[in-house]
Parts: sequence; structure tokens; C-alpha cells
Amino acid sequence: MPPALADQAQPDRAERESAVAQDLKRLSIEELAELDVTSVSRRIERLSQAAAAISVVRQEDIRRSGVASLAEAMRLADALDVARSDGRTWNITARGFNIVTANKLLVRMDGRTLYSPLFAGTFWDVQDMILADIDRIEVIRGPGGTIWGANAVNGVINIITRDASQTRGNVALLATGTENQLIASARHGERFAAGGSFRVYGKFRRFGANVFADGIPADDELQTGQLGIRVDSNVARPTRWSLQGNIYTGTEGFVDRDDTNVRGAFVLGEVTRRLPRAGNFQLRSYYDHTYRRVPLQFEEGRHTYELDVQHNVRLGGRHAIVLGGKYRVTTARDSGGIGFSFEPERRTNHVGGVFLQDEITLRPDLALTLGAKLERNDYTGLEVQPTVRARWNRGERQTVWSAVSRAVRLPTRFDTDLRLMNPATGEVVLSGREDFLAESVVAYELGYRTMPRPWLALDLAGFVNRYDNLRSQEAPVSPGAPVLLGNTLEAVTSGLEAAAHVQVSEPWRVRGSFASLRKRFTRDPDSRDVSGGVSEGNDPGFLFSLRSYLDLPHGLTLDGFFRHVPARPDPAVPAYSSLDLRLGWMIRSGWEVSLIGQNLLDARHAEFGAPTPTRTEFQRGIYVRSAWYF
Repeated sequence: MPPALADQAQPDRAERESAVAQDLKRLSIEELAELDVTSVSRRIERLSQAAAAISVVRQEDIRRSGVASLAEAMRLADALDVARSDGRTWNITARGFNIVTANKLLVRMDGRTLYSPLFAGTFWDVQDMILADIDRIEVIRGPGGTIWGANAVNGVINIITRDASQTRGNVALLATGTENQLIASARHGERFAAGGSFRVYGKFRRFGANVFADGIPADDELQTGQLGIRVDSNVARPTRWSLQGNIYTGTEGFVDRDDTNVRGAFVLGEVTRRLPRAGNFQLRSYYDHTYRRVPLQFEEGRHTYELDVQHNVRLGGRHAIVLGGKYRVTTARDSGGIGFSFEPERRTNHVGGVFLQDEITLRPDLALTLGAKLERNDYTGLEVQPTVRARWNRGERQTVWSAVSRAVRLPTRFDTDLRLMNPATGEVVLSGREDFLAESVVAYELGYRTMPRPWLALDLAGFVNRYDNLRSQEAPVSPGAPVLLGNTLEAVTSGLEAAAHVQVSEPWRVRGSFASLRKRFTRDPDSRDVSGGVSEGNDPGFLFSLRSYLDLPHGLTLDGFFRHVPARPDPAVPAYSSLDLRLGWMIRSGWEVSLIGQNLLDARHAEFGAPTPTRTEFQRGIYVRSAWYF
């Protein structure tokens, strides 16, 4: 190699080695408490001082857990209820109301909203990426409507990927096993001469079929492929821009029909400018297209456009103000199948609003946050989502916080346009209604975060949530009339959440979490509800998880992840415990091989669904993963 070219290559090698080191870096508990988060107030603040119940899943957690999908990575967050119905359907909630079409948790990735207006939830089967490109996943438990808008009722999941400047060099991954049959991905990143960076990537995955309770194969294989790109400008300039996009396609198996077909694409652009003495201004816009065809059930093509602006500014040393606005329009054509339809078949929805939040420093150790979002939608008109939060810092290692917030879930096509029919007669037996109201919650929270020792961090939170206008199923008023969806249910939930992070010794770190939940439904005086709320949530009384990370000599690591989920009441699902183990070996710099076992405590178990012979159960599995950084 000519000397000039050799000199030019040295910085790239150093950057790649630094990127690998960053991937494998293990922070101390004190450093973890000082992590920056943005999801609580849409501005940078320290995790230890955030006035909300928040946990962060970092890149190191994902890599050392051995999870194989983005949905599975959500199990690593504290106090999230993550369950699978089958090989393609994940049900993920916080603080209750877990159903197959879970609808009270808002999910975002790099500012793009992933929830579907079809049912106000997330199709987790098509949310995928190269997991090594995730910087962190911030999970807020509790309402986030003031900052993030409608549908952030019980929490917000904010997935943040790495800037392209952090992913220069190459990564290749290959994994194969009994359940995760094949995962193959590759990514290449470089810098531009002007100082910006880009990365391009591709990924293919194939997950094998599970089995039914009677032992017959469920034929629910899932396979998808995707290609993507991200470009970021120079991080040192006052005006920065970012552009990213992705395209995917896939199939999902059924035992009794042809495969589901899914495909989609998005493009997202963002501009951020630092203004002298006037804070930061950000503008973000994206277009998202999705398509899903489930044979004999439904077919949907959806187009979504969104524009979001935000400005952060400090005034007078006491006020940290965040204000902004958003407008989103989504158009979908939904056609039904046997016994299933939407009226009208095509619908366009508009949602727009503005928000303002001010954190007021009353004294060095005490802050009060006031905020509200005004949001208008086509279904229910204007919705107001306010919050009041207080934070008291007792020295450097203790934070006490409290909050009162209101959030709403907007009606969806499932609530207003759905028609279920008797396949034999064509008679409508259940119908949505155009005047369906927004569900709402008023949440009361109290939290305490402390680090009594450098090797111990504790995080506690308690809550009481009061829900109104919850979805009900109203008995027919006359013979032959359909059951109508309504809003005559109310509920009160309460619970305690605790997490502990312990540095047992220099090479061994443990993190545990516990969450309890109590829930009680009531009906309005004029209610004719026949469901009693059973169809709106099937939640265990508590959740428990324990993660262990152990560094061994000679480049070896041994990591474990234990979960216990008690029985679900209706429909009944037995309690189960799950243990995943990962043995990793850094063979040489930039090459790591892992042996991963999942669901090791039993041959198979169910996680969700009615107790029928065709309920899906998930088997013990093992796979080998090899990752190269070069």
C-alpha cells in the first residue's frame, strides 16, 4: 500500500477498533445512573433525576442477553409485560390491559410513530433492524400524552438508533439454531469527506414453527428481509441533518390457510439547529407505507405522513421550556374476509396538536414541571392532556418525584368501523360505532431513586390509575340487533414497581425487577356491557425478572436471564418460569461467538390465549451466533 494511502487508512482502523470497544463496554453502576435520556421531557437529562418511572435497555444489554428480535428485547425492560400469542404476534404492555391487540402503549423509533391506527397498537412482527445499531431503548411506565400525544396512556417505548458516525466500519452476523433457524445481517459504514457519515445494511431472518398444545406443529414460521440506509451530517456543525430509510418484505405462516404477506417502507428526515442564546430547534418529517394481507381475514394498505417541530430553550436560568407541534395524516383501505369487514372500507384520519412544557427550578434541589398538549382528531375533536410533575433531589444520590397526568387513547377502526358477521347468514353480530369516545386515564405516581452505595442502585415507583370511557360490549336493545361497542366501563388500577442494580463483584453484575398490579372494573349506571372488561386485559398479578452478567477469564462471558410470570386469569394461562443462558467467547479482537439457550426450564409453555388444543406453545431452543466487527 502506498504510504499516503496507509496514513489515510489508520484513522479508519482506529475508529473501527473504538467502535468495537464501545460495543463491548461495561459501565459501572454510577456511570449507568448518569446516562442521558430524552423520553421524559424531550430534552437531555440525567437518568437519575428524571421525574418518571423510566428504565433504559442499552446496547450491551441487548448483545449480552442473546435476544433475537426487537420485540424480544422488550423483555429486558423493567416491569413490562411481554407475551407471545404465536410465532408472529407479540403482546406488550405496561401497567396492565394486555390483550392480543394491546392498545395503551405508544412505541416510537427515532421519532417515527410505530403504532397502527387500525387498533392503536404495534405490529411487532415487522419491527426489526440490526440490533447492534440500537443505541438504547428508553421505556417510560406511565402516561406520556403531554409530550408524545395520544395513545401514550400507560407508557412510551422510545427506540433510539445510533448516529451513523458511531457505526463506521463493518459488522456481519450469522446465527442458526433450533427455533431461530437463520439470522444473517451485514452493515457497512463510512465517513464523508465533509465530516458526515453513512451506513447501509441488510438483514434476513427465519424463525421456525412452534407447536400447539396438542403437540401438532402450528406452521407459524416467520421470515422477513430488509434493506436500509442512514446518513448523518457533521456532528460538530450548528445545523445538523439526518436522513434514513428502510424497505422490508416477509411472510408469516398459518396452519389452516396460505401465508400472510407483509411489506413496507419508510423515509425519515430530520434537521436540528443550535441557536445562539435561543436553544435548539428541530424539524422532523417522515412517510411510512405498510401492507398486510391475512388470507380469509383482512387486507390493509396504509400511508402515513407526519410533520413534527420542537424548540427547547432556557429562560432566566429557572425555566427549561419545550414547545412544539405535530400534524399527522394517515390513509388506509381495509377489506375484510369471512365474517369480518370494515365500513367504510377506506378512511383518512388527521391528528394535529401543540404542546408546551416548562420545568421550573424553584431552588437548586427542587423543580416543578407544568405542561399540556392540545390535540385535535377526526373522531372526538379536541383532547387535552396535561401533567404536573415535581422532583426533589436529596443530595447527589437520591431523587424523589411525583406526578399527576392525563392521557387518552383515540378511537380506531376496530372501535368505529369493525363489523363481525355470522358467516352462515351474513348477519352482523358485533358492530363498532361512529360516536365511540376517547378512552382516558388520570394517573397518580410517586417514585424514589437512590444509590446508597457505589455498588447498589434502587428504583421504586407506585401508581394509581383511574380510567374512564373504556371499551365495552353493549347488549342488543332489541332481538336480532348486534352487540355494539361502547364506552361504559371504568377501571382503577394500582401497583408497585421496584428495580435493583447490584455490582456483586468486579466481574459480576445483577439486575432484578418486580412489578405488582391490582385492577378493578366498574360499569356506568346505564351500561349494558356483557364483557365485564375481560376482553380488555388478561394480566398476571405480578412480574419478576432477574438478569446476571458475569465476565470470565480468557475472553469468556456467562449471562443469564430469568423471568417468572404468574397465571393469567381469563382466559386462563398457567404460570411459567423461563431461563435464557448465553456463553460468549471473544475469540480475538472483533470476533465474538455465542452459544445461547432459551426457555431452558421446560420443554414448552404457553404465554397467552384461550386454553384450547390449538393454543400456541413455545419450545426450548438453542442457537449459535457469530458476530464479526472489522
